[in-house]
Formats: sequence, structure tokens, C-alpha cells
Amino acid sequence: MIDLADALAFVEATAQPLPPRRQRLLDACGRTLATGVVADCDSPPWDRAMMDGFAVRNADVAAAGAAAVELDVVVDLAAGDVTKLVIRDGTCARIMTGAPIPPGAEAVVPIECALDGTAGGHAGSRVKLADPRFRAGQHLARQGAAFRRGQEVLAAGTVLRAAEIGLAAEAGATHVVAAPRVRVAMLSTGSELVECDREPAFGQTRNSNGPMLAAAVSLLGGEPIPLGLAADRPEAIRAAVAQGLAADILLLSGGVSAGDLDLVPEIFRQCGVEKVFHKVRLKPGKPVWFGRLVRGDGEPDTLVFGLPGNPASSLVCFELFVRPAFQILAGRPRSDWHLPHVRARLLAPCKAAPDRPVYLPCRLARDGQTLVATPLPWTGSSDLLGMAGAEGLIALPAGGGRFEAGAEIDVVRRW
Repeated sequence: MIDLADALAFVEATAQPLPPRRQRLLDACGRTLATGVVADCDSPPWDRAMMDGFAVRNADVAAAGAAAVELDVVVDLAAGDVTKLVIRDGTCARIMTGAPIPPGAEAVVPIECALDGTAGGHAGSRVKLADPRFRAGQHLARQGAAFRRGQEVLAAGTVLRAAEIGLAAEAGATHVVAAPRVRVAMLSTGSELVECDREPAFGQTRNSNGPMLAAAVSLLGGEPIPLGLAADRPEAIRAAVAQGLAADILLLSGGVSAGDLDLVPEIFRQCGVEKVFHKVRLKPGKPVWFGRLVRGDGEPDTLVFGLPGNPASSLVCFELFVRPAFQILAGRPRSDWHLPHVRARLLAPCKAAPDRPVYLPCRLARDGQTLVATPLPWTGSSDLLGMAGAEGLIALPAGGGRFEAGAEIDVVRRW
């Protein structure tokens, strides 16, 4: 059994960023670019209108000053329409936002500046315009004003969020080279388990760990790969483990403690998984197991976690150990590896364990400038009700004894 700090250091040292790969643009959402995105066009690709109105020559409107000018409407242009008709002195085009500026036009007068009921004027009619604030070249976007063909619009290291995805699409990128989506296989072991859509018989338990861990992986932006259930039989577990080792991370829940049917560590060994550590001074989560399958030939290792079967223990171990491993594989910065730790003041007493750190669910609130933590009712490592309402985990050091209300303690924020 090792200390928590040592276990975390082993996880951080073992996990390595996955190599980037070329992937569809939307599949890379939330991940980091390995190579930049270069535009294959100008943006805008041509001069275009920025308002609904009338495309005019500068001289026609500027010469009128504050007075109105009457112009012949010679063409109607909606977004997507093009024309070779040249706008000459005394003429204009009715134009909608986004439409290309026709030849000869140099500015747009907003439709609100049309007088005497001429705002509805279309090709073949006349429009009366008065724009006292008129500026040459107004209300149009020049070709290439945003970026030019051949320009790098997104640099390597950029995280692809909504705006970045939109920009890459505008620049013509259908695929990008980015950090891959981390694939996480999950297996729940135990002959007593049934799927959550079944009514458990006497002695049976619904599989809450599978959906819980899949949700935790999804919230990190990973690809959960549920492997279902495996009874406490070596051949069943071994077959599922062999399948799960094809993923980037394999999570097993159950079967890693010290009972007669805790078969998982030996099965890992038989499947070629190297143990890094087994059992950590931690409550809940003491039986946690961690290792890796070394692939060689430049292939990334598969990280393997044996999580305790009790759901609260499994969740705590996920947040403490699996989360940083996942974030490292995903190529995310160190600041994102772990949940944040904050200081808070206790609103009710808590008791630490003499030999290991304890993590207890709590609610968080503000008392003026002070963060305060209220321990939640919790019956232990099988109790998800307390965990479900938690906004953080009170982190009590080993041997700390009883912490009274008002004491300053560490809290791991869950979000």
C-alpha cells in the first residue's frame, strides 16, 4: 500500500499524451490542434453588404449632403445573387445583407434612409435617399478584411471550441490534425450485478458503476465504450479484459480487493498488464489498482485501472486517478489535470481517519468572502445519494482527529 501523493505521481509519470491524428472537424471539438489551419480562401471572399439597403456610388450620395437624392433602382440583389450590371451615376441596386457589392457600387445606404414610401423600391423604380451621416465606403465588408487565402487562422495548440470550429469551417478545413478523442472501455465485475433496466432479485444489485463511469468519461470529452457485466468467473473477466485493452484506458470496477472472488489483479497479470501500484492509503478507495499494457512499436500504452466495486469509492478513485490520466492522454495542460483544491470553513464537525486521508461529500456556499463547507449525510463507500448532492469533497488528512465546526479545511471542488 502506498501514500496518495505517491500514487498520483505514478499516474502522472505513466500517462503520456496520445499522438495526434487527422480527423473530421466536428470530431475534434474540444481538443487541441497539433498543426495549424490555413485558409484556402479570402474572408469575405468578395466585397459584400453589411446591411439591407441600397448599393450606391459614393459621389451620388455625398454630393447631396443632408439633402435627399433620387436614384434609379436597376437590380435587386439578395444574399447569393450576383450581377455583371454596373452601377453608374444616378443608379443604385437594392441589396440585402451578405450579397456581393455590384460593380461600380462603393457604399450601402441603409433601407431606413429611404424617404416618401420608397423603401420598398425594386428594380425598375426610383428610390429617394437621405443619409446625413453618410461616409464613403460605409456598410460594406471588403474582400479579405478578416483573413486572406494562405493565412494561418488557427495556430497549433489552439483548443477547438465553437468559434474555432466555425472559423476552421469558414477557412475550408473539413479535417484537422488534433489530439484524438480518448477511448475509455468500462467493465463492471460481480455475479450479483444486473443491468439497471432489470428489477434486482434478492441478493442482486443494479449496475450503477457502468453508467456512472460512462457519464464521467463523457463529461471529460472522451468516448465511453461500455463492455457490460462480467460474472465472477476468470474466463468471463479475461475475455472482457482482452477486448477492453484495445482502448486507450480500461476501467474495471470490482474484484480488486482481497476476497476469494477478487480475481482481477491475477487476470491483469495473465493479460500482460504491468502493475504500477495496488492499494492506496485512501478512504474511500483503498483497493484501487493501476497498471499499463506496454504495446511497443511506437503504439501508445493502454492505461488500466481496477476501481473498487462500491460506487462512491469508484467515483472518488475516478476523480483522483483516472481524471489526470485522461487529461494527460488528451494533451491538456497541467492546470486541467486535477480538480481544483480550495480552502473552506467547516459548518459541522468531521472526523478524520488515523491512517489515511478521508474524502467526504459536502455542499459549498459563501458567507461573505469566506467559502463554507457543509458535510452531507453519508453512510459510506456504497452510498451514491450523498455523492449525488455534493458540490465538493472535504479532504481530511490522515491522523487529523476530529475537525470541529469553524475549522479551516481543504475541499476538492467537483465543478
